[in-house]
Amino acid sequence: MADIYTSAWYDAVRDTINSKVDAMTGVPDGGFTVAVDIQGDGRSPYFPADGARHFLIRIDDGRCEWYREVDSTEAATHDHDDVDLDYRFIGPASVFDDIAAGLIDPIDAALGGQVKVRGDMRFLMRQAEHVQVLLEAYTNGVSTDWPQGRPPYGEAG
Repeated sequence: MADIYTSAWYDAVRDTINSKVDAMTGVPDGGFTVAVDIQGDGRSPYFPADGARHFLIRIDDGRCEWYREVDSTEAATHDHDDVDLDYRFIGPASVFDDIAAGLIDPIDAALGGQVKVRGDMRFLMRQAEHVQVLLEAYTNGVSTDWPQGRPPYGEAG
């Protein structure tokens, strides 16, 4: 088991994605880069209320090449290591915690506006099976430890 939001946890998510993709047919050719901006919201014990963490994920030919945390300066730009961003996901920490714990469906979170998505939604819809593998790795593909408590956290007070 790996603690949530640690390098070991993100490595496990990457490895889970890749093991599932290896068994798939018809994964998309080419690559895309995703930015994930998780904003502290005063509910998640893993983020200060006024803090944020930023992650970049690179998918090439269906496989997760890397998943890394970046600083806010790098996250604010649209160009990282000469790779343009294709998607950006932005949302509150407690929502991402709930998604990781399997309490909220990530598609429902995006459709309901809890997580904002920027990018070509047509591509995501055409690659629904592959996107589902990516999301399942995050939501329940990794055995996760929650050292500061597992959601749900209750209502903000």
